[in-house]
Amino acid sequence: MKTYLDDETRKKDEGPPSSYTPRSEMPDDGPGQGPEYDVPEKCSVIEQLRISIMSPKQLVGLSVLKVSRFVRYVFLLGLLVTIMTYIVPAAATIAGFGGFNKLFREKMPDFYVKNGEMYSAEPFSVAIGDYEIIIDTSEDAVPTDKYIGKFLTIAIGKRRVQVAVSQNGLTDVAIDQKVSDYFEDGFNREMLINAIPGFYIAIGLMGLFSLAGVILKYLAASVIYMLLAWSLVKTSGLDITRGNCFRLCFYAQTVGILLVNINKALGYLLPSLLVSAVGIFLSLRYIAKSMEKYIFSKGQAPV
Repeated sequence: MKTYLDDETRKKDEGPPSSYTPRSEMPDDGPGQGPEYDVPEKCSVIEQLRISIMSPKQLVGLSVLKVSRFVRYVFLLGLLVTIMTYIVPAAATIAGFGGFNKLFREKMPDFYVKNGEMYSAEPFSVAIGDYEIIIDTSEDAVPTDKYIGKFLTIAIGKRRVQVAVSQNGLTDVAIDQKVSDYFEDGFNREMLINAIPGFYIAIGLMGLFSLAGVILKYLAASVIYMLLAWSLVKTSGLDITRGNCFRLCFYAQTVGILLVNINKALGYLLPSLLVSAVGIFLSLRYIAKSMEKYIFSKGQAPV
């Protein structure tokens, strides 16, 4: 009988116990399990962000987390985009002209409303984030070629107030009403200055609308990606619901969303169409990569 000086040497010599089963022979643990795919049940939003950017193989694990954690992640990503594309530019613009009080007192020309018409000493415009206000009373209505292409433009002419939406180089005048519908006779610059607190409230509300718009936009995109990805789910044999697939597709968009909006925040250093195409490609690639293990396990070539 062989004698051992210590237990460690004996264990190495004897090998694994008879009940030992190699990892390769173990049954599949299911979605989101295993060393490369495991996601903690209480995964924080910051950890979800890290995984969504750096570890597409773990997206299946994220997709089966509680809905409440997914909702927090959606809010976080929407907030990041809103900060980059609205809050920071708006704050920089307001700081640039020294606040609304200085803007209205020192840079805005005198104006007044009389007999339902507005009169201004000279044209005036200001842009804050994706919003623009124009006052030009040289014509009854401000021509659309004077807009600078912001998402929402409020244009005040001599007799008409117009609200227009611009997207992809196209401008649509959604509202076209009389000046008298918005401003009473006698309205002037001093009255506007007294209403400055309302402007800050309006900017805050526009920020909330921007946040809601961002979230709805990318949730809608997730539905489209889900319709494309569902056939891949069925092919892979992955046991997840359409709801899980929808969430997976949202997580998969993270890198593309950040790229597109960072490019926008930097003033479109690269063509927006090119960056959008790259974002779509990366989103689809992340979706495919997340299911690679499951397709491979069925004997098919990896995506």
